[in-house]
Amino acid sequence: MRSSTRSTVFLAVFAAAMLTGATVMAAPITLPVSPLFIQYTNDEQFSVSNSIHSTNATTGAVTSEGNWGVLQISSIVRGTALNPLGSDIQGGGTSVFSGGGPGGPQITGIFYGTNVVQGSGGLNATGGFIDLYWRDVGTANTGADLAAGFDPTRRLNQKTYTGYAEPLNPSFIFLAQLVYGPGCDSGGVNHVCTGVAPATQDGTAKSYQSVNLAAGGVWATQLDTNFFTLDANGNPLFPAADVRTDSNFTRNSAGAWDTDGIGPLAGCPPPINGVPQPCDIIGLRSNDPVRALVTPEPATLTLFGLGLLGAGFMRRRKQK
Repeated sequence: MRSSTRSTVFLAVFAAAMLTGATVMAAPITLPVSPLFIQYTNDEQFSVSNSIHSTNATTGAVTSEGNWGVLQISSIVRGTALNPLGSDIQGGGTSVFSGGGPGGPQITGIFYGTNVVQGSGGLNATGGFIDLYWRDVGTANTGADLAAGFDPTRRLNQKTYTGYAEPLNPSFIFLAQLVYGPGCDSGGVNHVCTGVAPATQDGTAKSYQSVNLAAGGVWATQLDTNFFTLDANGNPLFPAADVRTDSNFTRNSAGAWDTDGIGPLAGCPPPINGVPQPCDIIGLRSNDPVRALVTPEPATLTLFGLGLLGAGFMRRRKQK
């Protein structure tokens, strides 16, 4: 074999070894190429008048929203795509991730920036984002934090709640940003739909999200599949979405996340002469079956290409 050919083969094998090592050593789990069924637990706040306030992470300006919260992923299992294709995914497959309790690997996040609107179709909302993070050793506990109550000192800005979403903390590895979009109804205007006002009874809020590739993230390209081509009513969905969510919410045991007029950044008007002012911000807890399809990682495709390259060299060598 000529020295130039040997060098090329060596570089190809070395690159494959380095890529394989990087994949194995990466802190977040590698998502399997499969439909996935994901379970969240959430602590959140809701305001029908969009009275929740926080500061913009970039400008520091005070922003208003109708719904935000923190999330913790308790399980991910392989799922099965249902017919018609592009409509939904059911769970029941092998486990991909489970547990997620404090002291071990955790997948957490924050959702924010949703504005509530009331219309003839019920109580709906528009806009919003979900930021997902991985920690090798996490501290989040949605159950304990729900009971302890909302802590305004932990929400440093709209995208940050300590223990769940800390963009400036290197121990938080950014996975992906999901952007709410149409799909929960056939009108194409609303992004979150429910016929139930959270203050009155338990209910389910439907939504669809798509990956913001510009935000980056370890899982971003894998989740960017445009799998959901049919909306919640079975009609064509344009643009297609990457993720489908049903958020089952309740007021039970969430009263500690109600706010009581302790200041504008906590969401309510400031007290007047020491007297808390009326505020409609209520606490909720929810469990969200989330569905998504995963495609191969670019590194996996590169390894496959390098494997074909090496096979080609070996084939030509045998032919000589």
